[in-house]
Amino acid sequence: MDKISISQKEDNTLHNAETFVLDKLFNKDGSEDYFVNLRELMTSVDNTSMSPLLDQAVEELIAESLIHSDDGENYQITPDGINELKIRKSEPIPL
Repeated sequence: MDKISISQKEDNTLHNAETFVLDKLFNKDGSEDYFVNLRELMTSVDNTSMSPLLDQAVEELIAESLIHSDDGENYQITPDGINELKIRKSEPIPL
């Protein structure tokens, strides 16, 4: 495998982790005060595959203003995050 394909695979894996976080933070009930505790989110993940990327995914999503946290533990999706999640769900799944 060359460097380009490895880098693309890593990007796809991070993209999938970010989408997972956005989906977990999306409140399907419509409540505006819906927060998810990051520790609870971490325990819901298969530690061998996605868990190492969750911290990086959360940092990226915060940097892009797609999620936010007032206390560093409980996270909420932003309106931009909801729009991004809708876009990602309409895209083909990266392999």
